[in-house]
Amino acid sequence: MDTDATRAALDAILAAFEAGDSDRLAALYHDDIDWLFHCPVSVFPFAGLRRGKAEVFKGLELFYRDFKVTSYEVRLRLVDGDRAVTVSDTHSVQRATGRTMRSYVAGLHRFRDGKLIEYRGFTDSFDAVEQTLGRELLV
Repeated sequence: MDTDATRAALDAILAAFEAGDSDRLAALYHDDIDWLFHCPVSVFPFAGLRRGKAEVFKGLELFYRDFKVTSYEVRLRLVDGDRAVTVSDTHSVQRATGRTMRSYVAGLHRFRDGKLIEYRGFTDSFDAVEQTLGRELLV
């Protein structure tokens, strides 16, 4: 894929994710996607390694069940060929508590045939756990 096609595919995925539109996302994810979000799975069951579109969407269902995205602002976007990197300022509401959560998420994306084939997501998981639990963790 060339850089312009990758940029367009990335923009479509980011818009669908922020809107919580699983149908649009499904059309933009490759059937053989290799997806990993680095966070403790015991606190964030949507996270961890997921392979294949069906497994990724099981995780996304868990995410949307527990959280509502209220804003997703991409602060940095680098696109080159079939790869893209984003750093995003995210705000979401934890449905069970109503707490507003804020995280910075770094995403590494690779595309094939106009669809996302590989994703690696990173956040400050210690901070995310504290926000989710609503208290500081004593170390």
